[in-house]
Amino acid sequence: MLITDLVGVLGAAHVLTDPDVTVSYETDWTGAFRGRAAAVARPATTEQVAAVLRICARHGVPVVPQGGNTGLVGGSVPAGAAAGAVLLSLRRL
Repeated sequence: MLITDLVGVLGAAHVLTDPDVTVSYETDWTGAFRGRAAAVARPATTEQVAAVLRICARHGVPVVPQGGNTGLVGGSVPAGAAAGAVLLSLRRL
């Protein structure tokens, strides 16, 4: 299962699925773009980033990378074709 595999790599504290917690990641800072992620993955190392990407590829789940979530065109939120993606937060790197 996707979430179980992510937790196995990152630990439960760094795989967010609670909508009350993930909403800040799923909305851009302007509030104009919103989406819904299957999970927010928060790796701390490049090795963990690579592992998250392998897991998502194995499960056929798209990935939306997010740095500071400060873009103006909605590219950092899992909307449209990327809805249900794993949001890969790079804040811990």
